[in-house]
Amino acid sequence: MKFGVLCNGNIFQQWQVETINRLVGAGHSCSLLIVNANVVEHPGFRQKLLHYPYSKALYRAWFRFMVRPEAKKSVDISGLFPESDEISCLTTKKGYAEYFDKKDIESIKPYNLDFILRFGFGIIKGEILDAAKYGVWSYHHDDDRKYRGVPTGFWEIMFGDPVNAAILQRLTNKLDSGLILRKAYFKTINHSWEANINNLFFGSTEWPLQVCTEIENGNIAFLSVANSPESVIYKLPGNLKMLHFLIRLATNKIIFQYRDLFLTEKWNVGIIPVSIEKLIKPGTFSIQEPTWLKINTKKSIYHADPFGVLKNGKFKIVCEEYDYRTAKGVLVSFQVEPQSFKIEKKTIALEREYHLAFPYLFENEGNYYCIPENSEGGNVDLYRFDPPSGKLFFEQALVENLKAVDATLFNYNGFWWLFFTDRVSTNERLHIWYSTDFLGPYLPHANNPVKVDVRSSRPAGNPFLLDGKLLRPSQDCAKHSGNRITVNEILRLSPTEFSEAEYAILCPSKTSKYADGMHTVCVADGAVIVDGKREVFIWQAFVRKLTTKFKKKFN
Repeated sequence: MKFGVLCNGNIFQQWQVETINRLVGAGHSCSLLIVNANVVEHPGFRQKLLHYPYSKALYRAWFRFMVRPEAKKSVDISGLFPESDEISCLTTKKGYAEYFDKKDIESIKPYNLDFILRFGFGIIKGEILDAAKYGVWSYHHDDDRKYRGVPTGFWEIMFGDPVNAAILQRLTNKLDSGLILRKAYFKTINHSWEANINNLFFGSTEWPLQVCTEIENGNIAFLSVANSPESVIYKLPGNLKMLHFLIRLATNKIIFQYRDLFLTEKWNVGIIPVSIEKLIKPGTFSIQEPTWLKINTKKSIYHADPFGVLKNGKFKIVCEEYDYRTAKGVLVSFQVEPQSFKIEKKTIALEREYHLAFPYLFENEGNYYCIPENSEGGNVDLYRFDPPSGKLFFEQALVENLKAVDATLFNYNGFWWLFFTDRVSTNERLHIWYSTDFLGPYLPHANNPVKVDVRSSRPAGNPFLLDGKLLRPSQDCAKHSGNRITVNEILRLSPTEFSEAEYAILCPSKTSKYADGMHTVCVADGAVIVDGKREVFIWQAFVRKLTTKFKKKFN
């Protein structure tokens, strides 16, 4: 596809250059730079003193000297795109909007552009919006339904919102009511405004390329989805608000460091003796209190990520056993009596020199298989689970050199689907691979990552059918990792398409012994197996974290 770029000159920001490079690297052509030729008048020193916005001086000073996000770093693109032609255009301002001259638009149209990226000019309206086949695409790096205006990533920290959002939209002549092409939700990094900005901008650089892929695959229905913002428009903060923000930022840093050092996750495995049909219902609700397994272990050890089956009248459960002394997880299996929930047998199912977790257990043609979370090992490995011995035996690598996090595999509509998040952004970026054969070969989905949402991307258990709906448990990590579980209904799933919508949210009971979070739900025969956590102080974890911080500080 051919595209143009609206810009203010040859100086771009780092994230913008990365966005264009992704497109060019995939074979798309940056055919035209549409340069803003409007003259900007620079007032003299006396005029600056007279008209300086002193009510916002604290914000301007802080952003200029203290906040230096890598995403906003200036890059001179002269010579980077030698195949691009360049057109200088003047605009006429009417109210708050800029309009292009008809002659300039007629000069743009012969390039037969498929789309135009807006990396310059102001608010634009008029015929320029139809000068390319798929219009002008513009970013808004905040949630369009909550935070319109400026500055980016600021008000989420100010108001304690755990989630940031960003959109890529096709502009229309109605202000702030474009057609949504891409939208994603990121965790708010509330102790660092700079990191928050980087996360938003670098996390969205692949979106124009993904929209191009959708168009090439004939999936363009989403281009007609209208945006109807309901949020107020925010402006740059005054000195008092900025002081409030800095106090909040400092407080958040103290809380972050305190929680990181002194609060440690202590997980356990529980069983709810009801069928999934009786447990899951649409909406948000607290699950009934599980029967927690009484596992006699030291305080430095926890058990999480349980998967299980009912075999010969006994529950066979495989889960992660993590030791803070070694900072490594091994996989253990338990034989549990289904009436008393008493542990009758414990076995080391699998141990490697590196960390293992999330032993995704499933059945195929009468055999039980397991795909452990093996991202440190570097492969998606398949093991056979032997219920009598409780051990895992290596079968083969399903996908080599793929650092998949919490992989889940299931069969649906003639394909085997492998869902996982990546090591780059373990809680936000959902990927899919697929195969027509259980043992592969597996191919990546045409538009990975198919979803970017810290509230519902990372897998949290085995997908299952309920009332004809295909439901997929996922982790909601907006407030913190392993906070609660979002159950998604998968609406479209093919090698080129994917969409899902929230169906239910499962929360631990506030009165539970493990009320601080949950991040795995496994549907077993006539029961549901979950995990839960509480946050406690563990000496071994404290020493290890403190040592790591000192090494980072002084290395």
